[in-house]
Amino acid sequence: MPGKDPMGWIMTIVLGIVGSFVGGLLINFVHDDRADSSAFQPTGIIGSVVGALVVLGIDHLARRRAPA
Repeated sequence: MPGKDPMGWIMTIVLGIVGSFVGGLLINFVHDDRADSSAFQPTGIIGSVVGALVVLGIDHLARRRAPA
């Protein structure tokens, strides 16, 4: 996510990892491929990136609206 991030790089990484898991799980439920779930799949990578961006975006919005 572009822009100044007041929470630091460690929390940004943690939120990105959490978002990656969330996005990967959501894509897995939506795609519902019966093939080997441990295999590398491009849809999982795309879902992970989108999930990480969504979680980081929600955090940015929540911090912007929170009283200082």
